[in-house]
Amino acid sequence: MKRFYQGTLYDSDNAELIDDYESDYPVNDFNYFKEGLYRTPEGKFFLYGKGNAASKYAERIEGNGAWAGGYDLIPLSTEEAKKWYEENLERVYRDRDITGAYETYCELFKHKGDNEK
Repeated sequence: MKRFYQGTLYDSDNAELIDDYESDYPVNDFNYFKEGLYRTPEGKFFLYGKGNAASKYAERIEGNGAWAGGYDLIPLSTEEAKKWYEENLERVYRDRDITGAYETYCELFKHKGDNEK
């Protein structure tokens, strides 16, 4: 998906997928969605997500007001991307080694000289 927003072209095909999150609902459930955190070659972050008719990515069908599955590309600030990653870190890696996730987190969001609490 591509979206031009405030002078930047966001393109999920030409960006780095940092990680993705799939909801706990079965794929055929109306609430199911999947989203990924991406970084453009210029270092800007965005979410690209798809979901079914009752998910946060649902779209209204024109005319009758019913809902259908949809998708969206949402530009994020570095702080918003960091918050998404922190909130989803455990869920994204519940079946994988979290060490790699933490290393990715540090690489993306911790800068030399940051004080750890």
